[in-house]
This record gives sequence, C-alpha cells and structure tokens, in this order.
Amino acid sequence: MNRSAGRIVLVALFLVGFFSAACTTSVERCAKCGMDVESAPRWIAGLTLEDGTDQRFCSPRCLFAWRIQTGAEGSPWVTEYYSQQRMPAAELHFVVGSDVIGPMGSALVPVAGLKAAEQFRHDHDGERVVELSEITLELLQSLKKQS
Repeated sequence: MNRSAGRIVLVALFLVGFFSAACTTSVERCAKCGMDVESAPRWIAGLTLEDGTDQRFCSPRCLFAWRIQTGAEGSPWVTEYYSQQRMPAAELHFVVGSDVIGPMGSALVPVAGLKAAEQFRHDHDGERVVELSEITLELLQSLKKQS
C-alpha cells in the first residue's frame, strides 16, 4: 500500500471512530419517570447519596415522589427558580399550584426566601408556599391531578 493510501485509511478509521462515539452518547434518565434529565435544565433536581454520587431527576416533583416511595436517604437539592443555581432543598420554599408548568406539568416551584416565595405565589396565582418537611405523597398526587 502506498503512503497516501495508508493516510486515507487512517483518516477514514479516525472518522468512523469519532462519529460512532458521537452517535452512541447515553442520555441520563430521570429515575422516577424516565424523561431525559437535561431536556429541562432549569428544573433539574437530585439526591446526593451517602457515597457522594448524585441521583438526578427531571423535576423536584419526581425527586420527592421517588424519595418518599423508595425511602432513599441522602441530601436533596433542586435548581432554584430565579438564580438557576443548585441549592439544598431544605433551604428553599416551594410554591404549590401556580400557573408555572414544569416538565411533569403542575410544578413545585423552588424559591429562595419566604418573601420571594410569597411574591411568586401572588404573581403566579399559586395556592400556597410549603417547606421541604411539608412535601408529602398526597401533596404530590394533588399536583398530578392539576396537570
């Protein structure tokens, strides 16, 4: 084989490998509903497990339902609505029943600060503001009925 033919073969092999790798990228799925976690980045939520790894979800609603149903231990975190920053769920307030729709329909909207959460509730026709300790399976099921 001459030198230029060898180069063509090497380039072809490189391109096949490159495009094969690009086409086989895996999509991270929500552990609760199976939705692509990255499809709605402003709603991503998760649970940092005891070994330090994160279990990620498409929304706070899926995170809390999965956590309650499985009894999973760990530190829940969510993406705060205004700053779009990952924050511990225990530090936020959640607006229930607003006109803001998340990836799973009616959303629990995480907002930093009680005053900001109450203003959000007022501005978006929310029903009430709750803390992490008030989120129950019954509350999550009531959101499902609103969707």
